[in-house]
Amino acid sequence: MLGVRCLLRSVRFYSSAPFPKHKPSAKLSVRDALGTQNASGERIKVQGWIRSVRSQKEVLFLHVNDGSSLESLQVVADSGLDSRELTFGSSVEVQGQLIKSPSKGQNVELKAEKIKVIGNCDAKDFPIKYKERHPLEYLRQYPHFRCRTNVLGSILRIRSEATAAIHSFFKDSGFVHIHTPIITSNDSEGAGELFQLEWGADLQTEHEKYLVKHCGNIPVFIINYPLVLKPFYMRDNEDGP
Repeated sequence: MLGVRCLLRSVRFYSSAPFPKHKPSAKLSVRDALGTQNASGERIKVQGWIRSVRSQKEVLFLHVNDGSSLESLQVVADSGLDSRELTFGSSVEVQGQLIKSPSKGQNVELKAEKIKVIGNCDAKDFPIKYKERHPLEYLRQYPHFRCRTNVLGSILRIRSEATAAIHSFFKDSGFVHIHTPIITSNDSEGAGELFQLEWGADLQTEHEKYLVKHCGNIPVFIINYPLVLKPFYMRDNEDGP
């Protein structure tokens, strides 16, 4: 009986034992890490792509970016770390302590304790080259990589903020966001009926006429203030400006 009690006490003790000294690292975006005020050694985890690598005798410097900010987070690691796979374009996960940076031009830096290479990258075959400003015509050939550049990444972030602001404005004004049937220009085997516009015609009026005709000449109104926000493309007028 005494042995059973001792066993139960042991189970209760070890099941409620404290965690190790190193707490799990909090995952932060590069933007949130750079915006940290009064960094004092918090353990964090950052994932992103390597923008640059600089190796010295005792220190290895990395700049990591995840697309959330134009600026990259500087990572400081031991020079003894195997840096053969730490190349430009490689995706990594860095765990360490976020500290105040002694260098000018940056508030914080990440003192790496562990660097995990998620996907290595051959810089020679990678279409986006280090410190090279590629023209937009060239970047159009690589839609899955072009968002890593400063220009296209900034455009996406600006569009995201603009979309959020537009949605917030219309929501505060009492509008309801809906998804209407998408009208495309596909006319499979000539069996479809395209929605066509003459140059100079009012888009809203012609669209309403088409929808009424599509619904059997019966107007249907669901709510008072519908809102549809989506990208569209318009062909330039070949006959004039």
